[in-house]
Amino acid sequence: MVFSIFNSNLLFIFLFLLVCQPSHGVAEDSSTRRLFGSSRAIPSCGELVLKSQCSQNSKCSWCTSQDLDDMCFSKSEALRLPNQVFSCGSVR
Repeated sequence: MVFSIFNSNLLFIFLFLLVCQPSHGVAEDSSTRRLFGSSRAIPSCGELVLKSQCSQNSKCSWCTSQDLDDMCFSKSEALRLPNQVFSCGSVR
């Protein structure tokens, strides 16, 4: 009886650890996605540092500021930025 409980607990732990392993299609860092284990990550809008890179992504908007650095934001983030500080292209 004790032996079967020990085996079922061991089996449960093994299955739990197996399920918790990261999948091969998604990188361990959930901020970037990887396709089938390739090293080419899809950058987020905040990682794009050039206006030309930002404008190529339809989900991003380049925002300028006189007080802060010009930055690339997602369109949903750009809508929430204060108008007094940032001017974002094709969002407002």
